[in-house]
Amino acid sequence: MTKAPRTALAAAVLTVLAGISQAQAADIIPVIFDAAGTGYYDTTPATPVGGNPGTTKGEQRRYVANYAAALWGSVLQSDVPIYIGARFTPLGANVLGSAGAATVFANFPNAPVANTWYHGALADSLAGTDLNPGFTDINSNFSTDFTFYYGLDGNTPAGQVNFLDVVMHEYAHGLGFSNFETEQTGAFLSNRQDIYSVFTYDNTAQKYWTQMTNAERQVSALNNGNVVFTGPRATAGAALLLDDRQDFRVLTPAAIAGNYAYGSAGFGPALTTSNFNGEVALSQDAADAAGPSTTDGCSPLSNVAQVAGKIALIDRGTCGFTIKVKNAQNAGAIGVIIADNAPGNPPAGLGGADPTINIPSIRVTQAAGASFKANLPMTVSFVIDPTKLQGADDLGRPRLFMPNPVQSGSSGSHYDSIALPNLLMEPAINGTLRGYYNLDITPHLLADVGWRLNTGNAQIGSPSVPDCDTGIKVVNDGGLIGGATIQASNEVCLLSAQTRNQYYNCMDANRDRMVASGVLTATQGNKMMMCAKRVQSHQVFPLAF
Repeated sequence: MTKAPRTALAAAVLTVLAGISQAQAADIIPVIFDAAGTGYYDTTPATPVGGNPGTTKGEQRRYVANYAAALWGSVLQSDVPIYIGARFTPLGANVLGSAGAATVFANFPNAPVANTWYHGALADSLAGTDLNPGFTDINSNFSTDFTFYYGLDGNTPAGQVNFLDVVMHEYAHGLGFSNFETEQTGAFLSNRQDIYSVFTYDNTAQKYWTQMTNAERQVSALNNGNVVFTGPRATAGAALLLDDRQDFRVLTPAAIAGNYAYGSAGFGPALTTSNFNGEVALSQDAADAAGPSTTDGCSPLSNVAQVAGKIALIDRGTCGFTIKVKNAQNAGAIGVIIADNAPGNPPAGLGGADPTINIPSIRVTQAAGASFKANLPMTVSFVIDPTKLQGADDLGRPRLFMPNPVQSGSSGSHYDSIALPNLLMEPAINGTLRGYYNLDITPHLLADVGWRLNTGNAQIGSPSVPDCDTGIKVVNDGGLIGGATIQASNEVCLLSAQTRNQYYNCMDANRDRMVASGVLTATQGNKMMMCAKRVQSHQVFPLAF
């Protein structure tokens, strides 16, 4: 896509955010390609929400796009502007957004690894020049089919998806968090390796993807749980961030003992070592209009005496997960294992909502379920291993998402969905993410593929006021971006304020939010506001362009 001339509205909201302060380390500029009245230019009236001052749906979307650009622009260093093509469009079912490099380059000046593809924005940064002038570096698309929350504070209401988290996730793909390999065939783009795959390693084959044949990579792309990213920065980040490993384990009989992949439920209590252990019993219920199988749990269970005090094993199918679990709970079960009814690995989570459910539940693969049913009675437990990391291999290297079957657009280019705490670059956006101040291991991986991270402090300034050093790191070793959040918030407040007091109050609200979230200490918050006071005292509002 070309860098077509932008409308006056785009220039007012897009380029201004990149130029009202010199604090950003990289100049990232969204370029909107939506038609008038649609997408980022949607004129539907909207009430300002969560620190987003926009008064139309399109304006709020543009503020989020620019806020994300300011955050990433603060974290990364580059002397070459990065242009991101952006639009809203219908996407596939359950697809929130998509993004990727608009161009790729190899063997450019200063390329760290020869004969290797690099994402266009990264290649420009390493080369110190725009290698494809006149064109966008990243293309991003966002779905018209979801109810997004456009606030900048992370307080997403139930039933909505945080748009900032989605944008931060997709921008990261375009910046370098993706490979250029087709998982279905194992083929590299034009038969040339990419820098992301240089660090992709299969523990089973004991080979890097760059050492494999196409056929070997095709097999590896289905090897869920055994493919990792070996970059030293990402590995160090995993050690700082990931929780102790949590496993669902079959204890007896010995023939099937071991750890099994599982998907957790979005309802009921979280799994713990105390609430999910004991004997497993196969559920029985009527084959009726509610569900044709006698093991689908869609009707009240008929073998209450066998299930009470045990973990019920139930087949997936026909009715909702919450119905199955509630029927097991009513029969006295202390937990539920739902066996999938179609091949696939890893098992997905259990969706649904029922506040009356008070027992834990998980989902296992069809193969695991068949093995369990053939080996009853069995005992299981939920265990924690403090010597290992959840979402990493035994050497502490973060696992990559390699489901079977391949999920086009997701396989390979995400962290494993079992990681805890949840990571920004897992294949699904969830409510625990806080992209406005926490990028977890994402900057670490981008540093491994070649990006320079901003090691300095957040700066607050304006067109009339030199940048003031807050003393707060832009990004720390644990992936917290408190300083980047300060810089992005400063730009939003500068742009939206009509008076000096409005600017100061805007910054003060951001300070309060960050202190309450634990991102800043009270002392750091006071330093931030000392710098904001300088801007308030010497900048004339509203800004004129």
